[in-house]
Amino acid sequence: MLDVRLSQPGPIPLEVTLHCAAGELLALVGPSGSGKTSVLRAIAGLLRVARGRISLDGEVWFDDTLAIDRRAEHRPVGMVFQQYALFPHLSALQNIRLAVPARHDTAAALRIAHRLLDDMQLGGLAARRPHELSGGQRQRVALARALAREPGVLLLDEAFSAVDQPTRQALYDELIKLRERHPVPIVMVTHDLREARLLADRLCILEHGCTLQQGPPEQVMSRPRNARVAALVGLRDIHQGVFLNEPAAGLRWGGPTSPVFLRTIDKGRITHGTPVRWVIAGEHVQLHADPPPDDPVLPNLVACRLLRLDRLGEVTTLACQVAAEPAALLHLEITTRLATQMGLAAGQPAWLQLEPSSIHIMPQRS
Repeated sequence: MLDVRLSQPGPIPLEVTLHCAAGELLALVGPSGSGKTSVLRAIAGLLRVARGRISLDGEVWFDDTLAIDRRAEHRPVGMVFQQYALFPHLSALQNIRLAVPARHDTAAALRIAHRLLDDMQLGGLAARRPHELSGGQRQRVALARALAREPGVLLLDEAFSAVDQPTRQALYDELIKLRERHPVPIVMVTHDLREARLLADRLCILEHGCTLQQGPPEQVMSRPRNARVAALVGLRDIHQGVFLNEPAAGLRWGGPTSPVFLRTIDKGRITHGTPVRWVIAGEHVQLHADPPPDDPVLPNLVACRLLRLDRLGEVTTLACQVAAEPAALLHLEITTRLATQMGLAAGQPAWLQLEPSSIHIMPQRS
């Protein structure tokens, strides 16, 4: 288990707590300048922080109270950078061989380097220098070099952002196989929420150097701790309402004349009549092009008008304006194929079904 606690007021403000188990991938997500790369550099020993503690399986790498600060070269960390950081004058094999710990003799180090090249499907490219390799091949060499250190922790700093989408998908596949062969804690920095959701076991949301929320992707993205986390994980629709628990749990959404009433789940944490904010992830919203038959079992049917359809390749984003007084917008994504099959067009009516258990209610801060 990698345990990290970092605290300092500046020059790079940090107030971060995180952990990552063996075989787990933790994605650090947040806007530019939120401290994601600084956290990686602190773990690797490349950034000295004022206070905190970093340990792996109980072995302390940094503790300001104990005056422990292990140098970077003595921390078993493999790090992969966005721009690869390979030595341009060395071959792929030599780049990897250089990272093998000194306790291995020359013959053993070469065997390790060759095996890692084979693992990365680069066995025939051992003699090529970085400029003779494609972006995806260079990134595989960088991954192999990080593993050559026999790391206890693997750190990925925007490791896939500099390659095209097909190559990125191939690298995702390599990372999945890599996790099976080398079950170490992996901490990944990414700006890509889709990438984080696809690869990560858990997300850590950072802003201004502070940890805002940690948890499995589905939990963080469908049940954010507050409206700021909701915005950072890409939930565009953050609505206001009034929580009601009499006679049944629900939300009054909109003004006094023609509000929308939505059924929700009462967890016993909010009192009747409390103003709140709420969100719902798009995958928990069902779209109907025609009004479904009256059915008391299907609650939260909201009449809308399709305001806009934005087609981006195989995905279409719908902007739906609520017909009742809130007149708010609800956005959801569907496949372009489904949008075509349903004959959707701007201006036509639509009905949205909001799953009561997926409506996430958050306290409204002053």
